[in-house]
Amino acid sequence: MKNVLRHKEGFALFSVLFIIAILSVMLGMLAKMGGQRAFTAKQLTHQVKALAYAEAGIDYAYSILSLDFEQRNNSSLSTETSYGDGSFALTITSVSNNYAIINSIGKSGQATRTVEILVDDETAGSGGSTPATDYSGMEGFNYAVLSGGTFNFRGGGTVTGLKMHSNSAIDIRGDAGSNIDISSSSEISTGNVTVNGSLSAPALSLHKKANITGGTTTTSVPPVPVPDIDLTPYFNWAKQHGEVHTGFSISSSYTPAGGILWVDGDVSISGGPGTVINGSIIATGNIHISGQVQIKPTTTVFAMASRNGDITNTSSERLTGLIYAKAGNYSQTANGQLYGQLIINGTIKKGGSSDIINYVRSVPTPPGGPGSSPPTKEWPVVAAWQK
Repeated sequence: MKNVLRHKEGFALFSVLFIIAILSVMLGMLAKMGGQRAFTAKQLTHQVKALAYAEAGIDYAYSILSLDFEQRNNSSLSTETSYGDGSFALTITSVSNNYAIINSIGKSGQATRTVEILVDDETAGSGGSTPATDYSGMEGFNYAVLSGGTFNFRGGGTVTGLKMHSNSAIDIRGDAGSNIDISSSSEISTGNVTVNGSLSAPALSLHKKANITGGTTTTSVPPVPVPDIDLTPYFNWAKQHGEVHTGFSISSSYTPAGGILWVDGDVSISGGPGTVINGSIIATGNIHISGQVQIKPTTTVFAMASRNGDITNTSSERLTGLIYAKAGNYSQTANGQLYGQLIINGTIKKGGSSDIINYVRSVPTPPGGPGSSPPTKEWPVVAAWQK
């Protein structure tokens, strides 16, 4: 009997010790998990703070460049600065007279985060004033079509005006007529087309049945500078009239207050019969016009202008005024018409049966007219968030 009791007491003691061991392991695991969660929470807090400190560095550098864009060349700004319980390290890189990159690395504890922006100042390098705006003497405005890149003419339609020039190659194919003198600084090639004018280029590659009524000249042709139009006065005007938008899309008529629609970003405008834009469209990004949209400028000669993007025109209606791409390309299809000028720094692609141009000299002047007060200097803008 005593042996049985001892056996039971020994088993009970073992069971208690086993349970205590299990509980100890579980409590240890819970303690470890709690420690890990606390560590993770602390790390996340440091990461959030590091990002906030990096953005604080961006704000600090941007505020300095807003007052004096020349400070982009100040090496003393590229340094590490204590902030909160961490720091931010700045690097400011001058890209050109108009652009600078601000890189900021925020640090909190062991966490680091990086933010980088591109800053654009259209008036930089002009002594803080608006650059010269008299473009009337520029050679580029003597051309109905001026392309900094290649020009490909396809489909039907005509080019009617005085002169057309490309600083690169020109290729004319399809059922295309041209009542204009054409010059290229590179090469002109054609299909079986009729050109009611002359061709001039260092190299000519013409279809054997091409009819060039004005004759051909194989000669060196100097490039024609594409006008670098300052768009800042148009931004200022649009801002004064409440017409600065971030992205813009519409499928109906629109009349911008003051006659200028300025868009930071891309523009998409479509519509059916009777859709009219009573004003000018100026954007920093891409512009796409489609459907049966008419453009009738009121305040300035611009029909459409893009600072950094491309312009795509698939409208079958008439566009009036200057179409200008400061850096990008232009493409046109459908059977619409343009009455004005086409000045594109990039390439031009024309398709469909559209009449690409009826030349009307369209030299831009700042809005407001003679005697009006000059536009005030606009602060540099953030052109892009890099990271």
